[in-house]
Amino acid sequence: MNKQQRLRQVFLYVGLVLLAVVFLFPFAWMLATSLKTNTEALTNPTALLPAAPQWSNYPDVITTLNFWRETFNSLVMALGVTLGQIILSALAGYAFARLHFFGRDILFLLILATLIIPFEVLFVPLYLMLAGWGGWLNTFAALIVPSLASPFSIFVFRQFFITVPKELDEAAMIDGAGYYRIFWTVMLPLAGPAVATVFILSFLAEWSSFLKPLVFNSSPDMYTLQQGLVVILNRGANLVPNLATLMAGVVLASIVPVLMFLIGQKWFVRSVASTGLKG
Repeated sequence: MNKQQRLRQVFLYVGLVLLAVVFLFPFAWMLATSLKTNTEALTNPTALLPAAPQWSNYPDVITTLNFWRETFNSLVMALGVTLGQIILSALAGYAFARLHFFGRDILFLLILATLIIPFEVLFVPLYLMLAGWGGWLNTFAALIVPSLASPFSIFVFRQFFITVPKELDEAAMIDGAGYYRIFWTVMLPLAGPAVATVFILSFLAEWSSFLKPLVFNSSPDMYTLQQGLVVILNRGANLVPNLATLMAGVVLASIVPVLMFLIGQKWFVRSVASTGLKG
């Protein structure tokens, strides 16, 4: 390795370290703030080291909120939406990648076009629809069903199935398998990277969702963890934000998605490398 290559490598490492610092700083600030008193968090928010660590903020979160119930509600919502999206999107992606039917490409483009429509725009008609059905509001069905259709997830599965050799389908058809059997026994078992990608991204999006449960839920028993954290923020004398306790709650709420990403990151990277290679 010559001097120029070494210098280039040094600059690369320095750049990566600086980039890592930029991304990790919010987490460090969040953790430091969660160990401060509320007065210190409000008067000296930039300090990364608390004057005296307040570990009691963490049990305060659990005792202040209906923490375990809200965590359970968040898990049910996130897992319900994620698993439903995987099944429906995998079926749709397989159809768009392998089946030939009239208007297939146009329909796929129309589905992709819905990506530009923010989900927030649909809240009012969805609320009116769920309210009109009777008994749907303040239920898990209201939190799960409206989010089951995901154009992005369909795109991920369609792009992955395109990369699978068609010889596998042909061999299965020779053995007498139909489209459904090919999907369940051949294609879906091969789609591990795509499944992991959709699972991670969908779970993270649903776990951190706040506006949807806020609109569809008004019962404290159905509060998600994100709604509970807002309760912490606004619970105080003269509505003074409980910033330190809130950050302790955010740290606890971050444990599940961080662990999930660390476990599935290998599959996520593999799927990113394999999708989008063919049109």
